[in-house]
Amino acid sequence: MTVSAHYGKAASDPATFDKSTIADLVAKYGSSSTTAWLEFERYKIWRPAEPIPESEFPPVQGYMQKDPYVFAWGNPLVSSPTALSKTAHEFIGFVEQQGLRPIWCCVDRDLEEILGNEFDWSTVSCIYEDVVDPEKVIEMTSPEAKGQEGQKIIKDLKKNLNRAEKYDVHVAEVKDEQWTNEDKRVVEEGIRDWKANKSGVQIASTTLQPWLDQEHRRYWIARKDGHVIGILILTPIMGGSSWQIKNAVSFPSAPKGTSEALIYNALKDLHVEQEAAEDDEKKRTKNRVTVTFGISASDSLKPVQNLGGWKVSALSKTYGKVASTAGLIKRGEFRSKFASEPETMYVCYPPDGFGLDGVNALLKVLRK
Repeated sequence: MTVSAHYGKAASDPATFDKSTIADLVAKYGSSSTTAWLEFERYKIWRPAEPIPESEFPPVQGYMQKDPYVFAWGNPLVSSPTALSKTAHEFIGFVEQQGLRPIWCCVDRDLEEILGNEFDWSTVSCIYEDVVDPEKVIEMTSPEAKGQEGQKIIKDLKKNLNRAEKYDVHVAEVKDEQWTNEDKRVVEEGIRDWKANKSGVQIASTTLQPWLDQEHRRYWIARKDGHVIGILILTPIMGGSSWQIKNAVSFPSAPKGTSEALIYNALKDLHVEQEAAEDDEKKRTKNRVTVTFGISASDSLKPVQNLGGWKVSALSKTYGKVASTAGLIKRGEFRSKFASEPETMYVCYPPDGFGLDGVNALLKVLRK
């Protein structure tokens, strides 16, 4: 495969690229991982020097850097999967041209196969996408729902929703024109309190910035006695055929069950919208909307391609230690209340390119 001698450049300076263009592309072609790129102070943006014919627009890749490592985050934005191979070649060339080591995190099966087969990279599965079907959640929490699998999970969700109702917690979507300065102030204050109350090592690909990319995002807030006690933020991905729960936070003053109430009501509203769309003759072919919580950590690491022997054992041991220390597994446990289904995702890297030093570098860029 022929690739250009110049592999493009990082457009990390906002003056060199249009933020709104990147945000639009993320909403139309992105995944839950690529929504993180919009924190431009944390992520750098790369685009190829020359057009890639298989994509209708110059591809985009967001990444974090901790020398000598470059951590590409999620699949690149392209108009067609057929552009993934050339885009990967160009991006890897851009990284290696600088004497740096590329690591590709949170990629799907299409890109994992390209990196494993064409580049002979090692690929592992230690993460997954937590995907929820709103209709299923509504059905399993209905009074008529009996004899289903996972009754313990359903019972726990219902219990927390009942708690929120008992404490008179009300959840509703807030449109742009409905926001007041006072509500925004309370949200910002509540988020500060929530962050201050968190303990231990905090590892995440994004921070909670409530007003980031407001043009695309939707908001639900929880109130008790008229006071805002929590917020949920949805952001569109894959052209609106899916939504990501970007954040769902109940403030320290909120009663138990508020987070569940926020999520449940947002899912219910999406389900109602979907039902209305399906009743519209012009929209009968519209795909059912899914919702993702984003990436969760698996309880173990599994080799997929080009990795075996003692390297697997060493990497598995390191992964297990990090996952338990940072409490990464607990995120998936909470999300399972909503009958989330795991979709396997991958981490890929060149042979001998991701040892203990690489893991430590990744933890440093993810530490909040």
